Amino acid sequence: MRQGLTGKALGVLGLALACVLAAGVGGWAQDRLDGVTLRVATWGGGHRDFIKEKVAAELEKRGAKVEFVAGSPAENLSKLIAARGRPAPFDVVEMIDSVVPDFVEGGFLQKINLDSIPNKQYLQPFQYDELKVADWVTQEGIVYNAEKFKELGIPAPTKYSDLYNPKLRGKVIFPDVGSGGWVHAVVGMAVTNGGSEAKIDPGLGAIKEQLKPRSFFSGSGDTEITEFKNGDVWAAYMHAGWAVQMHKKGIPFVKSAHLALGPKRGMVKLGYWGIVKGTPAAKAAEAYINTFISPDVQDYMTRNRGLVAVNSEALKRLATDPLLSEMLLLKPAEVANVYVIDFAKVNLTEWTDKWNRMVAGR
Repeated sequence: MRQGLTGKALGVLGLALACVLAAGVGGWAQDRLDGVTLRVATWGGGHRDFIKEKVAAELEKRGAKVEFVAGSPAENLSKLIAARGRPAPFDVVEMIDSVVPDFVEGGFLQKINLDSIPNKQYLQPFQYDELKVADWVTQEGIVYNAEKFKELGIPAPTKYSDLYNPKLRGKVIFPDVGSGGWVHAVVGMAVTNGGSEAKIDPGLGAIKEQLKPRSFFSGSGDTEITEFKNGDVWAAYMHAGWAVQMHKKGIPFVKSAHLALGPKRGMVKLGYWGIVKGTPAAKAAEAYINTFISPDVQDYMTRNRGLVAVNSEALKRLATDPLLSEMLLLKPAEVANVYVIDFAKVNLTEWTDKWNRMVAGR
C-alpha cells in the first residue's frame, strides 16, 4: 500500500517548493529588499523609462524602492566630485568607457560582489571586473534620411567625411562636448582626417571648416528624433540604436551607416554599471545590475532601444530580427572588426579646451 508523506517530509517538500518559487529566471534565490531605497544615476528620457519598466519594477517586486537621478555620466561624475566628503547622491551609476577611468581614479566606486551577479555567466570575461559590469554596446556612426539622400543623388555614407557634401549644409548635427557620443565622433573625424586619439586637431578643424554642423546636440535624443521626423535634420553623427528607435516611432526612412576607419568598419561605445563607494544599498545595487544584464531585459533593450546586448543568450535571440540585422552589426566577423578607442591616449580636459577654442570659439 502506498504510504502518505510524513509531516517531516511534507515540511522538506514545502521548503524546497518555496525555494523554487523564490528563485529568479536564472534559477538562483532572490532575497527580499524590503525597506531599501536604491538611487540610480543614469540618463533621463526613454532610457530611464525603459529601466523603470524592465529593471526597477523587478526590484520593486522584492520590496525595494527605486529612485532616479538624471544626468549624463560626465554630469553624474561631477555630482560625486562636488559631494566628496559627504554622502553620495546616488548608489549605482551608469558610465561610458570615456569616463570610467575618472570614476576609478577618483575612488568613487566600491568593489562589486561578483558572486551576487550570476548573470555574468552570459558575459565575456573582459566585460566585467570587481569595479564595473558591462550593460550594453552602442555602434557609433551616422544615422541619415535615406529617402532624402536618394532624392539628392547622394550615396549612402561610408566615411565620416561624406557629410561634408554641400547639399547637406545646414542639415547635419554633431554631438556636443561632454555628451555620450562626443569622444567617439571626434575620434572618427580625427582618424578620417589623418589624426588619431593622440592627435585630434585635424578632426576638430574639419568639424569647424568642412562639416559646419547645423547644431550640436547633447540631449536624450528625443529632440533629435523630432527633427528627423520634421525634416529639419537629414543626418547626424550618432549611434545606430537611434535608427532602431526611429523605426519604432514610425520614421521608416532613416538608416544607419557603419563607417570605415582604415581597415576597421564601425566604432563601439561601451556602457557599464558601477556601485558608488559607501552606499548603504550595495545588495540592492548588485541585484539591480544582475537584473539589467539578464537575457530578457537585454533582449528587450536591443529590440526597443537599439543598445546592443552584452548578454550572449540575448544575442542569440536577436540574430534573426530583420530590423536589427539591417541597422546593427551583429555577425561575429563584423563585431570583431570594429574600431575600439584607446582611452590611454584620451585627455578629456585637454580635448574640452581644444573644442572650446577650435570649434565653439569660446
